[in-house]
Amino acid sequence: MIASSRDLSDPPYQASPATGGGTDAILRRIEEMILTGEVLPGERLNELALSRRLNVSRAPLREAVRGLEQLGLLEIVPNRGVLVRQVSMKDALDLYDLRAALFRGAARLAARRALPEDLLRLRQLNEAMREAAAAERFADYYARNLDFHTALMAAGGNVPMARAYDRAVKGLHLFRRRSLVHPAQLDLSLQEHEDMISAINAHDAKAAGDAAERHIMLGRDRMLDTLDNGAPA
Repeated sequence: MIASSRDLSDPPYQASPATGGGTDAILRRIEEMILTGEVLPGERLNELALSRRLNVSRAPLREAVRGLEQLGLLEIVPNRGVLVRQVSMKDALDLYDLRAALFRGAARLAARRALPEDLLRLRQLNEAMREAAAAERFADYYARNLDFHTALMAAGGNVPMARAYDRAVKGLHLFRRRSLVHPAQLDLSLQEHEDMISAINAHDAKAAGDAAERHIMLGRDRMLDTLDNGAPA
């Protein structure tokens, strides 16, 4: 049975009603349910209840489930059905390593390929994050942080790399639905963004790559610190 909606401290996505009964729309709606915590890791999705809830037929629903299995968000377990994937600590650390490699590569590419409007977008997003942090609007901060990373990946101009990065980020959402926000950590993250923007603006591929990789690995360390301090994962 599908769980009821749960409040999250830092919701990365906002769920919206399914639009139509096409497979892509159904896939996006279920993905939103997973990433916002409406359904939790390890939770079973009941096909009949889900089809009624989304007001869609079961054939495209099954196609959407198969697509989400390929994306690593769902798993089909014999005799248990369709489950939201659970991400272990080992899986999470592996995903951070993957993110670091991809983000480094994208930043290096961005230092060579970024257009003026790409840099403007990155600066605007970092400033929006700074304003959100000052106002303690942490959900807004988190959403703009995701936008910043997406914008940097786009500035690199490598679509397969950006898709792989997006998949790794979504996998980590299954591991960490909540985080303890420390203002000092936000300041550090903002400065790390500034370092990346400066290196990209200077067309310094090495410095941009180093800053991007360091940012992801320091983010990993901050995540581990919240777990060590008893913050909910």
